[in-house]
Amino acid sequence: MLDPIFTKPWHFLSAWFQNDDPTFHTAHARPFWDYAAHEPQLNNFFNEAMSSDARLVTSGLNSLVDVAGGTGTLAKAIANAFPHLKCTVLDLPHVVTGLQGSKNLNYFAGDMFEAIPPADAILLKVYPKFLLSVT
Repeated sequence: MLDPIFTKPWHFLSAWFQNDDPTFHTAHARPFWDYAAHEPQLNNFFNEAMSSDARLVTSGLNSLVDVAGGTGTLAKAIANAFPHLKCTVLDLPHVVTGLQGSKNLNYFAGDMFEAIPPADAILLKVYPKFLLSVT
């Protein structure tokens, strides 16, 4: 996607090499997560991207937490494929508020830097440090 929200941070790569400041924060004067919390379009784009980039290998699990799992697209697919598996989607309140779970899928509003619900496995995607700020 060539939306300026996503392309502008790439113009600040040299600043990142010099001072380690996340390029998104430099470009938009606030961290990615704060920006997404107040911009529904960016939040939707990001959640769509999260749901389109997913692979999983599982065996012998009874529960898993999809940390920063967005609207739960991946967790829903896992829950449907493995009905015995209890799946929890952990994400920020503005992402999961109002979402409906199922028999083996639930949503937990919270901050992964404060607490992660207990489970046999944690699913966490990693994104380039220079684009996103976790502070």
